[in-house]
Amino acid sequence: MKKILLAALAALTVFSLTSCMSRTEKKQRTITVTGTGTVFVENKEAALSLSVVSRDEDVLKASEQNAEKMTAVMKAVSEAGVGSDAMHTTDYSIWQEEKDNQYTRKTTTQYVVSNRLKVTVKDIAKTGAIIDAAIKAGANKMNSLSYSAGDTSEAEKQARILAVRNADQKANVLVSTSGLTLGKVIFISEYDSNYGSARNADFVEAKMAATPISGGSSSVSITVDVTYELKD
Repeated sequence: MKKILLAALAALTVFSLTSCMSRTEKKQRTITVTGTGTVFVENKEAALSLSVVSRDEDVLKASEQNAEKMTAVMKAVSEAGVGSDAMHTTDYSIWQEEKDNQYTRKTTTQYVVSNRLKVTVKDIAKTGAIIDAAIKAGANKMNSLSYSAGDTSEAEKQARILAVRNADQKANVLVSTSGLTLGKVIFISEYDSNYGSARNADFVEAKMAATPISGGSSSVSITVDVTYELKD
């Protein structure tokens, strides 16, 4: 009987302490803000996509013409300063193209052969000259031109610092108007970095005159969510 009474008293003591702690414990007040930092870096490389498109009623002739022109294009691009490791074929396709003659009311069939080449230009200043060389050698379609800043790790560090500072400024403005004090940082989460080119061009047609190319710059952005403690 005595043992049962002691156990009951011990349980009552624990309950009383827990109840007291629950009444005195205060819920932590926090504020969460989003900060963004963006850094612009100069583009250092260019990637261009060009094609040789050939047409003929004989598929073999169309294929042979295409191969001859693309060989000339690759040679010209190489002579313009691009190594063989910086260019590769991204697509080769053959399809039929039908055309109706409104006068003879006959339908003629041609075979179309397309060979697409991707070229990475590591010296962005040579981009225009390389495009001109490819066109003169037989490239008759420019698909796209994009730019890259190369290694952006340092820019990401700077953008990360700016993002945290931006969040801190926002938090201080919000809290100062409420009569509270901003406390320590409790939690930080980071969004994936956003990389974008400030200049990007798509070519529909190209002229034989010297092609002017401006690499421009790219932006590196970091976004963070920061949670702060609030104090009276």
